[in-house]
Amino acid sequence: MIAWFNHQYVSVPDGATVSQLSPHFCFFETFAIRKGKIEVPDVHQKRIESALRHQNLDSSKLHLNFSDKIHHWKPILENLLLNEKLSDAIVRWVVIPHNDNSFSEWVTIRSLIPTPPSVDLFLLKTIRDKAEWLPRPKTGPWKNSQLALDELKKLSSGDDTEGLQLDHHGNISEGTRSALAWWDGNQWFTPSPETQCLKSTSLETFQQSLVGKRTIKTITQSFPIHAQSLIILRSTFEGGAVKVNRVFNSSKELIWTAQSNQEEADSVLNHLKIFRAQRSVILL
Repeated sequence: MIAWFNHQYVSVPDGATVSQLSPHFCFFETFAIRKGKIEVPDVHQKRIESALRHQNLDSSKLHLNFSDKIHHWKPILENLLLNEKLSDAIVRWVVIPHNDNSFSEWVTIRSLIPTPPSVDLFLLKTIRDKAEWLPRPKTGPWKNSQLALDELKKLSSGDDTEGLQLDHHGNISEGTRSALAWWDGNQWFTPSPETQCLKSTSLETFQQSLVGKRTIKTITQSFPIHAQSLIILRSTFEGGAVKVNRVFNSSKELIWTAQSNQEEADSVLNHLKIFRAQRSVILL
């Protein structure tokens, strides 16, 4: 397949991973484009810019962003989509900083898998590694998350499954590609940054959508076995999140099932979907 790299189109392996594009330290964002639109692009830009500021790097030197340079996306995406014969896609934007405060940038696309109505979770043995700093940026080569994803694929290869990583203390951290939140009947919770979880764009959007409706509390704990509802949040999901149906351990033993009353989860997910749609931006 082809990818965009610093104003040129180059050939890369099909399904090229972040580590294949950049074996060295980099930042990246992944988002979905549907019918020419991206949802809540500002949170992706905010995370990239926050990471660059932490490294004393000047984000204004980037060729791409979602504010004053948003028009730069259209010719790149049109060419990539045409080449792959796709209309909707998952887009990956990789930013590689250099010592002279310049950047290399990659854009790749791949097929957008339909969002499942719900997912099953598997608790993984792959422990979440330590972040470069907190709140954790989204960085490559993404080796630990790839190891977790490889472990998940050995347990279940379906698109309606997700792996859940724990930290060194046995506390829940995050999914291989997703953030996590749960409802105990009174309060929404999500893992604390101290568990080495990512500063999630999808979770940030969820928190924004709850303002005036609910609060969400960060917490450090083992798997919430008494939770009434669990949801995973992923920027490439339509609507930004789906409910969890069942949870299995790494031996494929069932350890949790969603309770029958999902009224609260259904309500907040519907609100999140509307919230994200209202903040979508046309790229094509």
